[in-house]
Amino acid sequence: MKARLREGAVFLGVGGAAFVVGAASLEGLVRIGLSPYAAQVPALGLAILTTWTGNRRWTFRVNAPPTWREFGRYVGASLGGLAVNAATFSALTYAGAATIPAFAAATVAAMGFNFLSYKFAVFAR
Repeated sequence: MKARLREGAVFLGVGGAAFVVGAASLEGLVRIGLSPYAAQVPALGLAILTTWTGNRRWTFRVNAPPTWREFGRYVGASLGGLAVNAATFSALTYAGAATIPAFAAATVAAMGFNFLSYKFAVFAR
């Protein structure tokens, strides 16, 4: 149980760090003239790279050398989480939920999907 709590807490911390990296990248790119929509693509890429390295090292404690195949699975799982987020948010707002509660629920759903995907598909031992 302690190991699961540690894993969950570290996962949240890595996600928080990636949020800061993504938000700072987005802001910096917008300030140098990119549109927010164009800037979101590299900012999201940097955030995913941050979570891959952090989750690999600290959350799931992978000791094997990284591979492109693993990184590809990670990106695929992350994009799956993005799809879960978008689908959940869309369904809830379509059903009449307020924006912020729908955003929060979509974020939690995507986090759960990502955690399970990373643990059992990407970094499975």
